[in-house]
Amino acid sequence: MSNFYRPRLLGRLPLMFLFMFVNPCASQDNSELLKFQRGFEGLEMISEYLDLESIDKTAFAVASEKETVLVVLGSVHQVDGVDSFLTKGGAVLVASDQASGRNATLDYGVRFFGGPVNTRSEADGYLSNRDCPVVRQFSEHPSLHGVSAIASNRPGTMKAENLTVIARYPELSGYSGPVSFAAAGETRNGGLIIALADQSVFTNNMITAEANALFAYQALRWLKNSDRKYIHFIVDGNYKSFKRIQDIELPPIQLSPDEIRDILKKLPPGKLLAFGNQLAVNVEDKDLINKFIREQMDGISDYAYNRGMIWLLFFGVCIALVLAFLWQKKLLRRTASIAAIERHFKSKRLLKFQAVRDRQWAANLLLDSFCRQTNGRGYRDWPSFPEGLSVCPGANSKRILGEMGQASNNFKTKPASYWTKRRLLKLEAEISNWRAIIVKRRGES
Repeated sequence: MSNFYRPRLLGRLPLMFLFMFVNPCASQDNSELLKFQRGFEGLEMISEYLDLESIDKTAFAVASEKETVLVVLGSVHQVDGVDSFLTKGGAVLVASDQASGRNATLDYGVRFFGGPVNTRSEADGYLSNRDCPVVRQFSEHPSLHGVSAIASNRPGTMKAENLTVIARYPELSGYSGPVSFAAAGETRNGGLIIALADQSVFTNNMITAEANALFAYQALRWLKNSDRKYIHFIVDGNYKSFKRIQDIELPPIQLSPDEIRDILKKLPPGKLLAFGNQLAVNVEDKDLINKFIREQMDGISDYAYNRGMIWLLFFGVCIALVLAFLWQKKLLRRTASIAAIERHFKSKRLLKFQAVRDRQWAANLLLDSFCRQTNGRGYRDWPSFPEGLSVCPGANSKRILGEMGQASNNFKTKPASYWTKRRLLKLEAEISNWRAIIVKRRGES
């Protein structure tokens, strides 16, 4: 049965996708918009598509039951004659999320219970709302052919003792076993009935969610059964008259990004280009981007704006610190080899400096040991060097005194780097020569 309805629906998906960027009720105030969302004009449009003529209470009272479909939505407390209508071969679509109560006249195996219904997981809720279960467990029935999911809106529960359960909730909090969501059946005289635990499935705001529209179409088509011509709506116990439903624009079908991409991939190149151009023109002509920004900015109070800016600044600082930390680690990794080379050369310079100081200290030790052996006092204890040494006069003695004076002057005036290995060895040889000459002239051993 779905082949008759789904191709036309899929053919309109690009246009409905385009409607997502416009507001068909922009001229209405909030009360009218809320009333429109809760209304059932969309269901009336589907019934007209099936060539079902909507009749009022007077016409319903005289119409043949086998030619009429009765739609009962919401409260069933004030609904009379449903059981007799079914017994005489009528078709009934009844949906309610309210408790039936003892005074309800709908007794054909159907009993509604109010109260909250919550899924155990957000994934089982429509738009992640746990109190709006998405029904996916179906039995074989013509109204559910091709239906993948039905989105509910704060529904109730139901029992249908004489009917066949065709849809069940996902796992619910507080319930141990499966809970019925919809049931269907036939009477002996050809009557048909479909009962649901939520009338919100057929509201204008929910009719385009998931596969609700397909389910509504196929349910009414099964109830029509090719012989019925009339349809009568009762909403919360009262006859509902829909006027100018041709002027009503339903909300667009809510598709996932993957479904939108699949639809766009199936469009021919020319249609896809025309669709993109039309979309860009609509966005530009209606100034949607600027309107969206203005609406968002107008709805933000000064307190919320300032608080948002503070949080934005805080997160910006945190991100900057993290980036600085990562950049520093990157620099450290890049300069690790350079740091190793610097440490190597620094250690070499330190060793070289220590070697220079060691040679200067060796020169000092040589002069000090020479002075102690020849005169019994250290090199730095002398008033003047080399005075005080007992050396016989002569040319050789003058030479020795000159060499000692030059060596003393070099040690006192030259920097530490002056004492190279070659000069240190030369000083050692000279001191050995001085010591030998002095000892020999003194007649010492």
